[in-house]
Amino acid sequence: MLKSSPLVTIILPVYNGEKTLKATLESLLNQTYSNFELLICIDGTKDDSRLIAEAFNDSKITIFENAKNLGLGSNVNKLISLSSLESQYIAMAEQDDIYVHERIEWQVAVFEEYANVGLVSGIAEFKGVKENRLFPEILVDGEQFPQDQKLFKYLYENQLKVVNTCMMIRKKVHVDHDLIFRNTYGNFNVDWDYILRFSLVSEVHGIPKKLVSMHRNLTNSSVTRDKSTQHQASRQLLIDFKDEYPNLISNTLYKKALKMHRKIELGHRSKFGIITHGCFYFFIYLDVYFLNYIFKRTFKFMRR
Repeated sequence: MLKSSPLVTIILPVYNGEKTLKATLESLLNQTYSNFELLICIDGTKDDSRLIAEAFNDSKITIFENAKNLGLGSNVNKLISLSSLESQYIAMAEQDDIYVHERIEWQVAVFEEYANVGLVSGIAEFKGVKENRLFPEILVDGEQFPQDQKLFKYLYENQLKVVNTCMMIRKKVHVDHDLIFRNTYGNFNVDWDYILRFSLVSEVHGIPKKLVSMHRNLTNSSVTRDKSTQHQASRQLLIDFKDEYPNLISNTLYKKALKMHRKIELGHRSKFGIITHGCFYFFIYLDVYFLNYIFKRTFKFMRR
């Protein structure tokens, strides 16, 4: 641990991170804000992630390893529990992403200005194989998050609009409300589950600036790339939260959220998959049409 008293603890859970970890660490260690510690926990993998982190030889870095894979939620909880007693803010980081140099500085400034804010996030740039985009739209458009129950309902319907990879949390709020990151849905929806619950206990602020570039491509080994399982987990979360919060989630809201989920699910299908899917039903239609035509002709012939 650092001998100084860091105000910020950056936590970085790692799982097979050797391909992207170096660039992520460079972006975190080159922050304009310097009063932080960087805690890394390698979750039961045996690649070269530790060697890559050690090569920086930076006193801000402390590395932990789990002998067995704990899962994303449990790994994050462990890192938070290991944070310096003096640190007041917990900054999330992910092994595939590159952070703008002012990210921590901007977020600390928000906390110092607004004592009632418990979580600060911002805009992310998604860098995919074929296209780049900025999200969430609400911040890109210059608007601010709604608060309390309105934010809860907004996040539920729209399937998360607070970017996890650049969240910073006021640790006191996290501790005082006994919040945890849950593995309820495996490694999926860990952030969505957490932020939904967080929105009911404290204010959430969005910085209308890009804080991170998310690099997602076909070579990444992230544990959350299985879209089919992710969609199943999302559907289950919608059901579970409806059961847990019946006074907040009406049947109408649930149907809206389910409609949004279907839209997101369709958006993740490849163009080839959609074309194939459409052609399949097109040819079924032709077969039915053709059989119906033969049946009518045969029936007319028999009546003669």
